[in-house]
Amino acid sequence: MMKRLLLLLAMISSGAWVEAGEADSASATAKQSRVLYETGFERFEGFDASLDLVDAAGRGQNGWTAVGYGGNGILGDALPDFTGQYAYIGFLASTNGNGFFNVFRPLRFAPSTNQPPVVVFQVNMSLRDETPSPERADDFRWSAYTPDDRRLFTIDFHGADRTINYALDDGSGFQSTGYEFEYGATYLLEVVMSFGRNRWSASLNGFTVVAEQPLSTRPGTLALGSIDAVWAARAQGSWDDNYMLFDDYRILAYPPTEIAPILQPPVVDSNGTARLTLWGEPGVAYLVQSSNDLAVWTDRGTVVATSPEGRAEFVDAQPSPSRSYRAVSVP
Repeated sequence: MMKRLLLLLAMISSGAWVEAGEADSASATAKQSRVLYETGFERFEGFDASLDLVDAAGRGQNGWTAVGYGGNGILGDALPDFTGQYAYIGFLASTNGNGFFNVFRPLRFAPSTNQPPVVVFQVNMSLRDETPSPERADDFRWSAYTPDDRRLFTIDFHGADRTINYALDDGSGFQSTGYEFEYGATYLLEVVMSFGRNRWSASLNGFTVVAEQPLSTRPGTLALGSIDAVWAARAQGSWDDNYMLFDDYRILAYPPTEIAPILQPPVVDSNGTARLTLWGEPGVAYLVQSSNDLAVWTDRGTVVATSPEGRAEFVDAQPSPSRSYRAVSVP
């Protein structure tokens, strides 16, 4: 059965709680970061709501650019869960005959090979549809590219059945995450990319939907060129009036020691022992904490992620049915 990310999740602050093995968001625990790019699309940043984000002549605001042309721009109407101005893609048919329209801000980030960072992409987003119809609904995606425009991976929100899927650069097509989205809900999408381990994970409102997938399945030096908002038509040359709102777009780089690990739900064996698997950065120590009420947290022990895959395991010999866990990196 497909697991639906209900609107309730949109009302819970990312990183404020941990649900039976869900990790805090990267931003909730990391202390030091380098801002690679961030914007709220506000007027004081130079964004004009009377103009397209990228117009038909390819002229983009504040360095934004596009592949082709289609519905996109800046909005300033008051909207729950969005503050000030925010961007959109979709609604007005694209002129692209291949069925894809991308908007993005070029980044061209080449990580250091001495201490490869963990790069975190965050964006508030919401899928909308003016005339809901599964037969007509398009897809909206977030895709990561290298500086030479080679796609690394994609997170896809499939309009026809509201499923959430992902694709790697191995040519095997889209894989299901097992989750659905809700039209009208607002989600904080967070993508954590470990350039040292060649792995990425994604969460919505702090709930992991994609875990520990390769950034690239191909040989070569990894670098990040852009993270694109993508409008994908249901059929080539045919566009619906659905659209994606997005705001608070940011890309941050963290030292490997400053990022939260990914936690898998604990597995309880026949003896009642809970085994919790963590995926972190090689050689980094993580403090595991537990709580029975999500208010008071107790230190349970420290584990170290092993090289090269960054896997660690914590064993709780006497877990309680209501116990939740979280983990943070320690010096």
